[in-house]
Amino acid sequence: MSLLTGVTLLAIDTETTGMTPANGDRVVEVAYVSIREGSLAQEWSSLVHPGRTIPPDASRVHGITDAMVAGAPKPAEAGKLLRDACGSLPLVFHNAPFDLPFLRALFTDGGQPPLANPIIDTLGLARGLGGVGGNALGVLAQRMGLPVETAHRALGDTRTTARLFLRLAETWERDKGVRSLDELAAVSIDVMRTTARR
Repeated sequence: MSLLTGVTLLAIDTETTGMTPANGDRVVEVAYVSIREGSLAQEWSSLVHPGRTIPPDASRVHGITDAMVAGAPKPAEAGKLLRDACGSLPLVFHNAPFDLPFLRALFTDGGQPPLANPIIDTLGLARGLGGVGGNALGVLAQRMGLPVETAHRALGDTRTTARLFLRLAETWERDKGVRSLDELAAVSIDVMRTTARR
């Protein structure tokens, strides 16, 4: 029986105004794709009004402009929808240390409870198999023969992350003997911690 049998997870990605919420940067787009029984299922995405101007450097990366978010949901609305979807499900990210502080700010700004969900990081899983370097989301997906969606848009990156997770989970189960999601989450976070830039 696969470690994904009977399991639902949520892959999540954000696009932002910059690199850190500590500097006032906020989410401008968020998306999730649910993973059920080893297949991609329900998906959702939303632009988010960040309450500040989107810097040109950020717009050059993701293509999201002030005009695009002018009528977008406020953090309270988008944050509630996302937090409700998360529930207590295991969450999948590619480079969770980037996204999680932004989600924390989104939920705080929207009056939502913080996350205490199990976290699985596909970047950690990839580094654990192949070492550091060359583990950007699109690069990994191409190397594994997976379709690469629109890069640097939340829904495209979330779909790519979900597919990458399925491939990596299968590899860790088959080649490394991982038998549970808790074990997979732990190894992904351990690798991220030990390979973090100092």
